[in-house]
Amino acid sequence: MTRDEGCLTCHAQTQGLGAAHDALGCSPCHLGDATARDAAAAHRGMEVQSGDFATVDRTCGQGACHAVETARVRTSLMARAPGILAVDRFAFGERPTPHRAPGDDLTTLDPKAPAKTPAESHVRKLCAGCHLGARKPRAGDLGEDARGGGCTACHLAPPSAFGRQTGGPLHPDVSAVVPEKRCSGCHGRSGRITMSFRGVAEVEPHDPRVTGKTADGRPTTRTSPDVHATAGMTCVDCHVERELMGSGTPHLHAHEALEVRCADCHVKPAEARSGPLDADREAVAEALRRSWARRKLPPLSTAPLRTLAGTPLVRTDAATYSLLLATSGDRRTIPLASQKPWHALRGHERLSCQSCHAAWAPRCRACHTTFEPEGTDVDHLSGEVTKGHWTERAGGNGFGPPLLAIGPRGAIEPFVEGMRLTIAGEGIPADAAPIDRALFAPLDPHTTARSRTCASCHLRVDETYPKVGETTRVGARLLDDAERARVARVGDCLACHGAWDDPIYRSFGESLGRVRPQCLK
Repeated sequence: MTRDEGCLTCHAQTQGLGAAHDALGCSPCHLGDATARDAAAAHRGMEVQSGDFATVDRTCGQGACHAVETARVRTSLMARAPGILAVDRFAFGERPTPHRAPGDDLTTLDPKAPAKTPAESHVRKLCAGCHLGARKPRAGDLGEDARGGGCTACHLAPPSAFGRQTGGPLHPDVSAVVPEKRCSGCHGRSGRITMSFRGVAEVEPHDPRVTGKTADGRPTTRTSPDVHATAGMTCVDCHVERELMGSGTPHLHAHEALEVRCADCHVKPAEARSGPLDADREAVAEALRRSWARRKLPPLSTAPLRTLAGTPLVRTDAATYSLLLATSGDRRTIPLASQKPWHALRGHERLSCQSCHAAWAPRCRACHTTFEPEGTDVDHLSGEVTKGHWTERAGGNGFGPPLLAIGPRGAIEPFVEGMRLTIAGEGIPADAAPIDRALFAPLDPHTTARSRTCASCHLRVDETYPKVGETTRVGARLLDDAERARVARVGDCLACHGAWDDPIYRSFGESLGRVRPQCLK
């Protein structure tokens, strides 16, 4: 790899790459014939979209560069989307549960063969465009409209200051510092996580609170951002490489791949997490340290915090409980939740952090999906326009306190409230059309704030809690009648005993045995 190549006959003034990649020249990333001296020959076999999975083994994934990461990212959720396929097949009534089955993997579906079922068609034409194997519609930095593109879906960045020295044409940088807008291209839809994190909620067009709109025209309003956003943090200040790029272990859903937990930073472990790292974690940590050093930012701690799984959070310092922000290098102190006595309140052992600290969640109460067999649309697996067109019409967009239910691991978590999903149209199997069902899904909305009040959960009568409904995760469910009754029983007491540290809550069962007659009226 060298900058002594024919490409520079025309492109010598191109600037923008950071120090890590600038010395490589053009052909290691873009292929072509670097020995040629005319444009036509030089561009033969060229890959404009370096990092695309179709050619990644010869570009980013070649042996001297990122071969290990390339192998792992192909096993990641963002490449394979097994959970989306499994849940879609369940939602369409093609299987009785959202369990994973053979064929729930975008990387194993034949892009040249037509979709075998309506759910597969739906994913290929509406969902798969966000996943890493999809080719971007054009090269370059597409901002929040960017989806797909393999490595550059995440690692394409604005031209670096290093590469602006001579004022030539600008090339995007390729960097381990993933800008938040890279995430927004996909995660500003569906769960709307990047929108919610910044305090932006999608609403109906006629809502008087409308203050703006997204890049694709959806009306929005402003509300409270996540406290981590207020502190200057971005997505990669929490989420680690093994979660996003795959660990080599197959997962079905994001909650299985997630390594970072609130407690990794906000609760001091009984014993320090230390000792040697495995080879993969050490290699990733060293690469991140080198990237940080090239940016000439404050030095990293030699003793960072670690996740429970053992992954070092390289920009943290376990001695001072602080974090250096990924984008600026500014230091932030990490508050310790273990110092707050209300976190030990009896009866709340099953609560996840977000069940109390998620201030609000997006709502989309209706989604009517129709299929037009004579229409056409892009199949994101093949990149070709094929017959069949799906149309989604959403309604009831808004935001409010999240529903609480039992998550797939048994904890009480925020859920997105039941969306009344209807699916109809020619081409849908007769015994499953029209499909009409209420589905609920666990969601960390990324709207962390001060805790909800006791009364916001412990209502004496909660007419809004759904009586029936299905969930999209194996093992997840709504609260049953007995659980709801226990929640409401606390609500009976809150009018007089509203403080969390009221003595009656130290042993609520015993307190109920001393209830006065007037309390039961």
